[in-house]
Amino acid sequence: ARPDRDKARLWIRYCRGKRLTSSLSLRLLITSALSTIIALLATALVLNQLFRNYFEERIHSDLDAWFVTLTSQTQLDVDGQLTVGELGDPRFSQPLSGYYWQVTQENGAPVLSASYWAQPLDLEPPAERGKLAFATIVGSDGEVYLTGSWRITLEHEGEARELLVAVAIDQTSVEAPISSFRRSVTMALALLGTFLVLASWFTVRIGLKPLDKVKAEVNLVKTKPGPRLSTDCAAEIAPLVKEVNDLLESQEQTVETARARASTLAHGLKTPLTVMRALAQDLRSGGDVSTIPDEIDYQVTSTQHLVERELARTRDQMSGQVVQCEAEPVLRKLVQAFQRRVGGDDVAWTIDVAPHAVCPFDEFALTELLGNLIDNATKWTGDKIAVSAGGTAVRGSSQVSDNGSGISEAELESVMRRGKRLDETDPGHGLGLSIVQDMVAQRDVNLILSNLPNGGLNARLEWGS
Repeated sequence: ARPDRDKARLWIRYCRGKRLTSSLSLRLLITSALSTIIALLATALVLNQLFRNYFEERIHSDLDAWFVTLTSQTQLDVDGQLTVGELGDPRFSQPLSGYYWQVTQENGAPVLSASYWAQPLDLEPPAERGKLAFATIVGSDGEVYLTGSWRITLEHEGEARELLVAVAIDQTSVEAPISSFRRSVTMALALLGTFLVLASWFTVRIGLKPLDKVKAEVNLVKTKPGPRLSTDCAAEIAPLVKEVNDLLESQEQTVETARARASTLAHGLKTPLTVMRALAQDLRSGGDVSTIPDEIDYQVTSTQHLVERELARTRDQMSGQVVQCEAEPVLRKLVQAFQRRVGGDDVAWTIDVAPHAVCPFDEFALTELLGNLIDNATKWTGDKIAVSAGGTAVRGSSQVSDNGSGISEAELESVMRRGKRLDETDPGHGLGLSIVQDMVAQRDVNLILSNLPNGGLNARLEWGS
């Protein structure tokens, strides 16, 4: 049981981590906070280094001035004794102030500043006379000193004496102001960092505010289908709004297509069901039943064909593959079927199919398309129907024409609407032409209706034009 509990804890911890990392506002806040902290740390390092460089340069500049003053106040009296005047800076007179000077002559006792309470510093004379040399040494008291020294020569009664003039500053005296500056900078940058993180949080909240509007509009769309997301939004989320609106549009079109497909399938199944109902009544009445099995078999085959056609169309749309078939076998089967239906002697059929003509449909789709067009022609023809096809799957055409009364120019467009019938007394639901139009629209094929000069209607399918 314990391993299961451990797994459960790990899973909960993982889910919590996923929730944290999936929050856009939290990501932005963490990123902003990290970048702010890194920038402030870099700023603190740069400021501290700049202040150290400035302070050390200032110390060196003060050392130069003190050396000039101390050298000018160093002399030999009439007895040849070394005398040195005090510097004007009071820190050289204050004991243990950290500021010291000393002048040492060869084989003589050094002269020390009043601030000295320890032994003189043991300094190495600079190699070059008159040139200031800086060094860091450890005194006899264990303290670290920053020193500057140079060698000068004084004459007394024709005798040259070499002196070592040195000024020393306790390293603590240098580090104390730098440490104080570092603390002040750290406190100031910490306050600034806190303010910037809060400002980042506020900025993130304000910046993501438009997403709340999008969320509200999406919830409205879920409860009230039809509206679209407002395009009056920030430029950064405009592509998102456009994609969502396109998705909603596509969804509506999918629903409409599904409804049209359902209507198409119902329209196709209506005739077989009606025929089978009539056959059932014949069976009840005890009439001639010798042809009923064949009729039932035919209607079942028609129903199966409709179902397979819908399945094939669905597979075609889902796979996105390009399908095609030869036109002549399909056309001849269709014409033979309709000849049996309407009577071979009542209508003169003309079939004109170019050799090896190919249509950009499978056999089921082509049968449905031309079957609806031929069915429409058989209802309105006088006594002639012509069917033709030519071209390739890339570019070609197929057409069905009759010598009936045709359609008035004003009604050519309206007849394409689903369910529209010009003659309400004629059987049918007006779906044939609109079914054809829906099918060809999915394959980038044009359906063109036109009246023939000598009367009749020509329905033409064109692709690749």
